[in-house]
Amino acid sequence: MPTFDADGVSLHHETFGNGRPQLLLLHGTTGRSTSFSPLVPYLRDEATLHIPDLRGHGRSSHVAGRYRVLDFAADLVSFIEGEVRQPVVVIGHSLGGLVGIALAATSRELVAGLIIEDAPLWLRRSSVRDGSERAYRFFSDLHELCLATQDEAELRDRIENDLPDVAARETPDLASRLASLDPEVLRMSFDSSLMDGFDIDRSVQKITCPTLILQADVTKGGSLSDEDGEAAVALLEHGQLCAIPGSGHAIHEERPEQMSQLIREWLNANEL
Repeated sequence: MPTFDADGVSLHHETFGNGRPQLLLLHGTTGRSTSFSPLVPYLRDEATLHIPDLRGHGRSSHVAGRYRVLDFAADLVSFIEGEVRQPVVVIGHSLGGLVGIALAATSRELVAGLIIEDAPLWLRRSSVRDGSERAYRFFSDLHELCLATQDEAELRDRIENDLPDVAARETPDLASRLASLDPEVLRMSFDSSLMDGFDIDRSVQKITCPTLILQADVTKGGSLSDEDGEAAVALLEHGQLCAIPGSGHAIHEERPEQMSQLIREWLNANEL
């Protein structure tokens, strides 16, 4: 099992391909490296894909109470410097997009390009409780569930019986993902403490690398509004916003071929 020691935090990671550029793919909250499995076949022949489990997720270390955006980013600085050893293009989904922003803002020499996939940029102006009732209920309900049990079979039954709306929109492996997730990740998500010390707008203003923001369809469960996407692009030095009509929040799962083509075209246009 490939792991990397990021200053005492063991990060499980997968690597695919051996081409250029170096792509670092960061999953969202409750995700893991396998979350990008639909996208991997479309990119592995022309790039090297590095896909870690973020701390607290999958097979990476649990570090109770230390699941801020800045904590995830610090792990990845170590990972890029020690494992990849060259600048990367970061592709971050949801939470991973926020972590990508932090990386590109604070470690500019390590990030050659940034793709933000439907990240909750509304956190630039609101807490989770005030900004998205759906997100707040999702994280708080799953937190309560994980405190009660982390047995995969029991989690599956309780999700299906007690949280049918969640079961309907999440992939079938949710119970498996939750079984290995530190519940503190969920707590720090719904109480917004994951944002401590991290200001989205100030960070975005510091980014100098080419940046592509992929926006899912809010009518299909997308997280990024026109208002917040346009505000971010206005702050970026080299920013582009691309909407994906009809796609839900996880574009890489629902539209992997389309997303990979957009990535390929953007990489070529920016000579990355």
